[in-house]
Amino acid sequence: MRQIALPLDELRGGTSSSLIITPSNATAFAGISSSTNWPKGCAILTGPARSGKSLMARYFSGQGGTVIDDAETSVDETLFNAWNRSQETSVPLLLISRWRPADWNIELPDLKSRVGAALLLEIAAPDDEMIEQLLQKQLADRGAVISIDAISYVKRRIERSYAAIEGFARAANTMALANNAPVNLALVKKVLDV
Repeated sequence: MRQIALPLDELRGGTSSSLIITPSNATAFAGISSSTNWPKGCAILTGPARSGKSLMARYFSGQGGTVIDDAETSVDETLFNAWNRSQETSVPLLLISRWRPADWNIELPDLKSRVGAALLLEIAAPDDEMIEQLLQKQLADRGAVISIDAISYVKRRIERSYAAIEGFARAANTMALANNAPVNLALVKKVLDV
């Protein structure tokens, strides 16, 4: 596991500026970090909700790139103009979406072909290492620590989604505070049973 400290001025309230890199997102992060190799200077980053797409986008933007978040909701002309501007200025363009471009509602044929030629970078569902590191980080961001046996128990039972991990960390911290108890095996069993 690698944690990369990102040079960001602002993140969600109180959280650290570390991006956790595991096999589930390593290829996407490597792609973000090598925009000089992108075909036509454009890439599309996709992944599940809460998977770190916005954090990677902030990193990319901090390196001088242009980012359009929720690209699938953008008007075709907006994306087309951004792509053309990227070509004129040689500033790489990163489009962010939860969905693959084939699922976007693109009507302009020229835009469809350009988006189809862009490098597709995908963040996968969280692997065991990501679950472990995210649980530790999200609880630490809330001022709590989770025991090793509790992490092992949760990894085997939690839904494999970033949103579920975040929801679990929030619920575990709330229960720990309410009961003035540590985030240990007994507590996580109660949280998962709720």
